[in-house]
Amino acid sequence: MLNEKQRIAAYVLLFFLLCWGFDHFLTLQEISASRYVLHTLTEVKILCRNKRRGRQASNAAFAKLKELEAKFNYFDPASELSQINREAYGQDLPISAEMRDVLALALSGSELSGGAFDITTTPLTRLYGFGTDSRRAPQRQDIQEQLTSIGWKKVRLDTERQTVRLLDRQTQLDLGGIAKGYAVDQAVAILRQYGIRQALVNAGGNIYALGQNRGKPWRIGIRHPRSPAENMEIIELRDAACATSGDYEQYFIDDNQQRYAHIFNPQTGRPANLENNLAAVTVIADTAARADMLSTACFVLGEARSAHIPEKKIFYKAE
Repeated sequence: MLNEKQRIAAYVLLFFLLCWGFDHFLTLQEISASRYVLHTLTEVKILCRNKRRGRQASNAAFAKLKELEAKFNYFDPASELSQINREAYGQDLPISAEMRDVLALALSGSELSGGAFDITTTPLTRLYGFGTDSRRAPQRQDIQEQLTSIGWKKVRLDTERQTVRLLDRQTQLDLGGIAKGYAVDQAVAILRQYGIRQALVNAGGNIYALGQNRGKPWRIGIRHPRSPAENMEIIELRDAACATSGDYEQYFIDDNQQRYAHIFNPQTGRPANLENNLAAVTVIADTAARADMLSTACFVLGEARSAHIPEKKIFYKAE
C-alpha cells in the first residue's frame, strides 16, 4: 500500500507525464508533399517538431525517389536497367549496389514463390499490348513462343562481384513489381537519417508507415477493386509496409467482356486473374519492397498456393 506522500508523488508524476504527452503531440508539425515520381503520384507525410527539418527531409526523400526512378526506369534508354537489357546477354555486366540489392531481392522472391514472381515477363506485356493503344488477347501459339525467353533462372546475379548476366538473348528485365516498394524503403531510410520518427510514404499504394501517427497506428484504406472511391478495408500499420496487386489498374476488356490484367502467370503466359478469380491481394510486410513483390506473387499463386508465404495476406475475390 502507498502512503500519503507516495500517492501524492505518483499523482504529480502522472500529471507531468500527461502534460508532456499532450504538449508533445500538440506541437508536432505535419509536412505533407505529393509529386509525380516512379510513374505514379507519390506522397511523403512527416510529423515532427522542426518544420524546417521536416521539409529538408521530405525534399531529400523525393530526391532519392527520383534517383531510383532514373536507375530502374524500363522506358528510359539511359537508365541502368535499359543498359542491362541491352548489354548483359552473354557477359557479366557491372551494376550499381542498389541494382544488385533489388535484383537479389527479386530473385529471392522468385525462389520463394516457385517462380510466380518473375522480373522477366516483359515479352508478355508487349504481346498483350499493355502500354499501347492496341491491347488484345493473343493466340496460344504466340504465347508459347514468348515463354521460351521468360524465367527468373535466366538471370545470373553475382552479388560479390556485383555483376549480372542474362542467359537468353531475348530475356528482358522489368522491375515494375518491386521497384516502387524498394524506392519507398530507401526514402524511409533517408527520413530516418534526418531524425524523422513518424512518417508515411505512399508511392501509388506501396506504403511504409514509419513509427506512429500521434500516438496511434497509421490507418490505411485499401481501395475497393471495383469502386475507386470506396475502401475495401482499413488496416493499421506501425513500422510496417503494405502493398496491393490487382486486376484494376492496368487491364483491358475484350468483346466477350473478359478482363485481362497486366500481372501474368510466368508459367502459362496468361493473366493471373483468369486463373484464380482474384480482384486484388494486399500483403503486409516488414519492408515495402517485400510487400510489393509478395503481393504480385500471391496474386499469381492464389490463396491456397500462397499459404507457405508467412506475411499477412488479404485476398479479394473478383465479383
